[in-house]
Amino acid sequence: MTKETPDEAWIVAQRRASAQVLRDAVSATHLSHRRDNLGWTVRPAPGSILASTRQANWNPEPDYFHHWVRDAAIALRAVPLAMEAAPHDREFWQRAIAEHVDFSLAITDPHRSGPRNNPLRGGTKADHLKFLRPDTELAALSGRAWLEEPRFAADGSVDLERWNRPQDDGPSLRASALMYLTDTIPEIGNPKTDALIERDLDHLKHIAGRPSIGPWEETPARRSSFTLIAQWDALDRGSRRLGKRDHSLRDAAHKVRVLMEEAHDDQTDGWRESVEAPAGQLDSATVLAILHAGRQNGPFARSARRTRATVAGLERVFSELYEVSRDWSVPAIGRFANDVYFGGNPWFPTTLGFAELHYWIAIDTAEKATFTKAEAWMGLIQNVAPKPVGPLPEQFDRISGAPVSCRSLTWSAAAFLEAAAARDAARQAFAGAR
Repeated sequence: MTKETPDEAWIVAQRRASAQVLRDAVSATHLSHRRDNLGWTVRPAPGSILASTRQANWNPEPDYFHHWVRDAAIALRAVPLAMEAAPHDREFWQRAIAEHVDFSLAITDPHRSGPRNNPLRGGTKADHLKFLRPDTELAALSGRAWLEEPRFAADGSVDLERWNRPQDDGPSLRASALMYLTDTIPEIGNPKTDALIERDLDHLKHIAGRPSIGPWEETPARRSSFTLIAQWDALDRGSRRLGKRDHSLRDAAHKVRVLMEEAHDDQTDGWRESVEAPAGQLDSATVLAILHAGRQNGPFARSARRTRATVAGLERVFSELYEVSRDWSVPAIGRFANDVYFGGNPWFPTTLGFAELHYWIAIDTAEKATFTKAEAWMGLIQNVAPKPVGPLPEQFDRISGAPVSCRSLTWSAAAFLEAAAARDAARQAFAGAR
């Protein structure tokens, strides 16, 4: 009989391990990463947040030793939870947030110019030249274009490798995370933080709702529900923060909200992957955007009808795909139905996201059956998490549950901290109801 509840001792240990993973990824100035095929050595700058601290070069583990703007914002949102797990690190985190603001202001400086030529060209092996970013693309970088970059080198320099651009989720998630942090940790608020938030929001006013590369980095550009919800959340928060000083944020938020109606899926009553997606095409990233927004009310609330319909549709998709959860009452959760990246497996951030969401829904609705489902997802995570307790990978094998792809993903650490915090809140809510 499969045990579908997590062990308390494991929750405590994994929380501490995940907080440490988050800490290790921030301002990791003691590390360096050599990309031999490109002749490129990178040493992280203060304030950078690595998507992974792993030293890998797609052999076969992927190279995530970059500052991804999206991943960094997701990590930033979990900082208060890392502080709770390790209270002695509070001073470190206050300094790290300040460094992150400085780093982010520097990499998005509109007066900055891209290099005229890719400096790696002379030292790159012949069979890797195809991975270099074109000179024309680099030379065109200036002004607002820096805010369209999905990632930067960890030292703050421009990303010199080919990648899909533009990507519009990062500034949205960063602005929302910083607004959340200034409310949660007031002492981090200062003119520099305000300047970064306002820079991101000003950019969003101009580009919100346009087609762009979605959270999974895949073409073609489209209006993904993940990006639209993230944009709406940032613009709505910003309009409330600035009040009557800036009606343009409120207007832009309304525009995105109206556009999202075009992503309503008649087949499931949920949200399609994007405005352009065909009927029935759902994506777990939509749920992750709803979680990042953290709303209790409104169209993108955690317990909203369309949120729950999206979740139910995704559960049906994944219940038929993954043998690893065949004996569980809940399915392991991947990204989307036809995913093929590293074999198309369940992901730790998405499975943890479903656990977190159901804890919040249980709080909002007092549905004990929903809490039980959340516990089953956390039990599943414990079952496939590496032993002994430590960093969580990106994915787990769809048949065996073994770690797949990146072996230590910062996003997975943040997702665990968020899920564990939601679990604490749900347990307290049910205990208080007795």
